[in-house]
Amino acid sequence: MTISRDTALEAWARRILAGETMPEEEAEDLSPVYGWRLIRWGADIPLTEEQRTQLRAYAHSSMSMLGVCACRDEDEDALSLLLCCTRYPAKAHRDVALWLCMHDLTEKCYLMLEQEGTMMVGREEEDPRAAADCRELLESAEWWTEVNPLPHAQARQHRIRLQTILKRRQYAALAGYVSRVLRGEQELSRVCFAFVPLLIEAIWSQHAEVSLEKLTEGLRLQEMARKPREALLDWLGHLPEILRTCPTTGNQAPMERVIAGIQADCSLPYSQGNLSRSLGLTPAYFCRLFHEKTGQHFSTFLTRTRMEKAQELLTPPVQGTLQEISQACGYPNKSYFCQVFKKYTGMTPGEFEQQKRENQT
Repeated sequence: MTISRDTALEAWARRILAGETMPEEEAEDLSPVYGWRLIRWGADIPLTEEQRTQLRAYAHSSMSMLGVCACRDEDEDALSLLLCCTRYPAKAHRDVALWLCMHDLTEKCYLMLEQEGTMMVGREEEDPRAAADCRELLESAEWWTEVNPLPHAQARQHRIRLQTILKRRQYAALAGYVSRVLRGEQELSRVCFAFVPLLIEAIWSQHAEVSLEKLTEGLRLQEMARKPREALLDWLGHLPEILRTCPTTGNQAPMERVIAGIQADCSLPYSQGNLSRSLGLTPAYFCRLFHEKTGQHFSTFLTRTRMEKAQELLTPPVQGTLQEISQACGYPNKSYFCQVFKKYTGMTPGEFEQQKRENQT
């Protein structure tokens, strides 16, 4: 049986992540590889075993645009990825592709796993062992500010102009604006790639309900590496049809009912998927409206409400057994409830109860 190059690269990266020393000749057999990066995604609350399995699958699919990756569970709520970049020789192209990959993974975790988290990015290295040992990880937004191919002031100016076009719903004018910017541009490929995140961020500032998958349906980065201007303008030609279907305003009344329901009884099995379907909204649009109303993401609000309820029930006189309290807070699994409670408060339920009891004496 013949082992594919990608499979061999993944197996090699997995061994590096495990701390094994790899012979130099094996690395030479698998070249060319354009760079290696360590990426870490950490959830705000502990992941279940099922969620960890899904997260690993999402990581592989999200990062496939750049190459292959190996995954390692750091602890109950974090995953490290050693990414092997085999698709784009130019670093500026790889950085933009990585921006898309990381946002795709974040969106999948948020919408499918109903988990918020923090994405951390390491330096790009030629040697996978150096990447795996990297300790200087940057938060994804900080990393992008550092590597963005466009100067900050220039990017800000373009973003304002694009947002103005979007606010006026003049979507066909997007291609015209970008085409004028590109006239006479000396570094055409680098600037065309830089406009991809810029356009997506501008769109999300006005239409956060549109998924990354939908926005990038007509985007062909490999083609853009060869014909940057033509491929970028072709993608822009797909956007007006997508954006014209976006709602102009959001109705906050359904969110008020959802918030009141959670606060009245947090024991019910709430999920943003079920709630969005019950309101006739897409999950992404539900998330946007909920955040606009509360200033928090749905999962953060739900966890905070449940943990406040748990602290109330665990304050002496304790109102029930630990199993009864976990169920009253929406956690049928007592063990998982204890994991979330400790991450939220820094104490186990028993330690919290003991501290409250001592404070009362």
